[in-house]
Amino acid sequence: MIRLLRLSAVVLALSLVLSHEASAQRRSRSGARKKPFAAFNESAHRLRDSLASRLHEGTPVASTPFLAAATPLDETLLRDSVITVARSQLGTRYRFGAQAPGKAFDCSGLIRYVMGALRLDLPRTAHEQAKLGREVARDTSQLRPGDLLTFGTSRHITHIGIYAGNGQVIHASTSRRRVIETSLASLGPSMLRKWRSARRLIEVTEPLPEVQ
Repeated sequence: MIRLLRLSAVVLALSLVLSHEASAQRRSRSGARKKPFAAFNESAHRLRDSLASRLHEGTPVASTPFLAAATPLDETLLRDSVITVARSQLGTRYRFGAQAPGKAFDCSGLIRYVMGALRLDLPRTAHEQAKLGREVARDTSQLRPGDLLTFGTSRHITHIGIYAGNGQVIHASTSRRRVIETSLASLGPSMLRKWRSARRLIEVTEPLPEVQ
């Protein structure tokens, strides 16, 4: 039973990502600045269908929070899903207070949207979001895709982004006025001095005992 619930969670995560990717590609064809992810799309469809075929008919969808991954494979899939959903919004313009996919985001609105796509309901502001999860070292050798990077002062967080791996971060940039993916180094000395923490919301949890 537990194994079936884990598989259901993975299938659901992939389905959510694929639906968001389909929306992004439709916007791309209409002229918005989006990047297609055909290779991921195709492989994700195959994996989702393969997992779905292993589930018993009528198995209920798992209600486990998405920040809790049952296995290392689940964790990898969830992290990939976070980055894929975030990348689907590249080019979306920046507007303070906005959280409208394909139209406009501010930094925390983007984070809330991306995590919400995986059914993880986050608070609205960057300062509140910076209190979630577990703090990890601000070291690219230890950061993992999907970790949240927070910026501001010791008293108040004013900006937040998603670590995308390989020293890259996805965020709604106030200076570039749109959602971008860029290297940490290109954020500049001023922003890097404001880098306060890295927060981890996705981790493997201890498996529940099998139901006899």
